[in-house]
Amino acid sequence: MLALFASQLIAAAPAQAGQALPGGKANWVVSVGHMDSASSNNYRNWVRLGYYVFGTDGTVTTSYWNWAQRDQPKRVDAVTADCGGNVPTCAIRTVEGFAGTPTGGFQGTYSYANDGRVVVTWSKNASGTPLGSPLTERWNLESGIANGAAARITSPTFYGAYGNNVQIPAPGEFSNYTANFGIGYGSNASLDRETRATMNQLVTDLRYNARPYKGAFVVAKASSADPSTRVGIVGREGAGGTWTFGNTANPWKVCSNGPCMGWLQPNTSCAGTDKDRVRYIAEIGGGRRNTEEYWCQSLAQGQPCYKYNSHPRPMLQVIDDSGKFQGWVGVEAFTHVDTKTGLPDSSWVEGYWGIFDNVSEEMQPKLPTP
Repeated sequence: MLALFASQLIAAAPAQAGQALPGGKANWVVSVGHMDSASSNNYRNWVRLGYYVFGTDGTVTTSYWNWAQRDQPKRVDAVTADCGGNVPTCAIRTVEGFAGTPTGGFQGTYSYANDGRVVVTWSKNASGTPLGSPLTERWNLESGIANGAAARITSPTFYGAYGNNVQIPAPGEFSNYTANFGIGYGSNASLDRETRATMNQLVTDLRYNARPYKGAFVVAKASSADPSTRVGIVGREGAGGTWTFGNTANPWKVCSNGPCMGWLQPNTSCAGTDKDRVRYIAEIGGGRRNTEEYWCQSLAQGQPCYKYNSHPRPMLQVIDDSGKFQGWVGVEAFTHVDTKTGLPDSSWVEGYWGIFDNVSEEMQPKLPTP
């Protein structure tokens, strides 16, 4: 993958020499998406997760994985979670394609607007073929995060109050194509798997296991659980929570047969008398990739595993200049399936399509005031 980045940087057309890197950082993990109300896009939401690599010659490349709601991507097994204790031994699933090589990429250039925003212009695909029309993104930039060890880019309304009244950026406010939400973190740490924190480190390393990770989750979803009145809207929820990986009384458990961990989270918002939520995170593929899956244990109806409408979340780790793990950016690509057949059922309003960050307090996520 890094060889691909290098070849893209060489092939991309040079811009002005000596361009300052955004926030002084070259290597970024980025989530981008198009989420809108069903009345505006008729459930044509999409999400994209990947790497941005900026060069001091003004070039930028991206390699990414992407999923579209109308394609109804499937959940696929990634690794079996044999964590022991009260954590169910089940296959951890991710979204199809995420275990493989990136599914797309662009080459382009970047500059700075008078208001300080980073303007990224994609002019070629991953192989260097010119696009029919350039694709432009205009990112808000925050430098000096984590004592200067990281930087952040966001779309105009990514952060804000939690609830169902998310402001959709006007056409052209963030991009000249359909992308309307985005979040990314950059540093000068390499993007290879050697910089990725292991599951064992997240559970046992004192730098990581005693602090919560939080952020924002912008998601296209149903307005309510009432089938007679619900419609597709865009909401903003919180990512992560007050819990930590090393919870004293109920810590996450590292798998014995693979690079993963699991947790039976008690007293959640799950419906029914069983309020426990099953959560898993696993390493997958190379680079900074992790994948998360969670589901309400009550949905398994007495069976050890729930095989249908879980929440699958491809993620990329945020690593700062010092090599310290600081959380994730990620996407959710939730296809609703029929619980009798396990196959996608085109129940669009049941979808859950969004992008999020879930990071440490050092990264200064802009969380609503309680």
